[in-house]
Amino acid sequence: MATNLSKEHWIQILQNEELTKPHNLRLFQALYSRPDQRAFSWELGELLGHKKSSNGAGVIAQFKPYAERISKKYDIDLTIRKNQQYKYWDLFFNGEYVGDKPRFIYSLKPEMREAMEEINLTGDELFPEEIPNHQLTTYIEGAKKTIVVNAYERSTGAKEECKKLNGHDCIVCGFNFEKTFGELGKHFIHVHHLVPLHQIGESYKINPITDLVPICPNCHAMIHRKKEMLSIKQLKEIIFQNKKNIKGEGGIE
Repeated sequence: MATNLSKEHWIQILQNEELTKPHNLRLFQALYSRPDQRAFSWELGELLGHKKSSNGAGVIAQFKPYAERISKKYDIDLTIRKNQQYKYWDLFFNGEYVGDKPRFIYSLKPEMREAMEEINLTGDELFPEEIPNHQLTTYIEGAKKTIVVNAYERSTGAKEECKKLNGHDCIVCGFNFEKTFGELGKHFIHVHHLVPLHQIGESYKINPITDLVPICPNCHAMIHRKKEMLSIKQLKEIIFQNKKNIKGEGGIE
C-alpha cells in the first residue's frame, strides 16, 4: 500500500486506540486549530510539550512508533530517504520549504484532516445546535448527517474568513484573549453560527460576514444554555441588565 492513506483508512486509524494514542490525537488537534494549520518542527515540539530550543529532528523522530504501528497494521511501504532511513513523518504530514531563508514547515495530510472532520475529532467545542467544521473551499454546506446529534457540516474556511474579517474580539462582551493571555491567546476565539439549524436546508451557502460572528467561550455557552438559542442582542441585554442590577445593589461594576 502507498504511503498516502485514504480518508477511510484515517477514520479507522484515528478511532483505533491501539494505534492512535491520546498524545497523537492531541497533537493533530492542536495543529488543526492553528490559523493556517501548519507548523515548523520546533512548533510541533512545543505542541508536544518540548522547550522551544528542542531539536527539530528529535521532535519529528517521535512519530516513529506511531508510524510503525500503522505500517504494520496496514502493510504500508513507508517513504525511504536517500540514506535508506525511513521518513516517518511523511505518513502524517505534507512538508515544504517556505520563506526567504527557507525553513521546512509541516501540515496535516488532507485525507487525515477530512477524517478528523467527518468523525468529529477536530477538538472544536461543539454545541448540539451547531455545525461541526468541514473544509470546503466554496463554503457550501452539505446534507444532514448523524454524528452524535443530527448536524450540518460547517466550512472551516468560512470560520477562518470570519475571524479575518471581524477580528478576535467577542461580539457580545468584547473580550480579547491576546490582550489577557498574550501570545498564548493570539488568534483564539470561538465562531458562532447565527443561522438556526431549523432554517438550514439541504444545501446552504455561508456568508462569513453575515452568518458567522466571533464570540468568547463564556458568551457562546450562555447563548446555548437554554433550549431556544439566544440572539446576540438578547445576551447583550442580559449582561447590561445584570450589571445595572448589581450597581443598583451597591455592587462594583
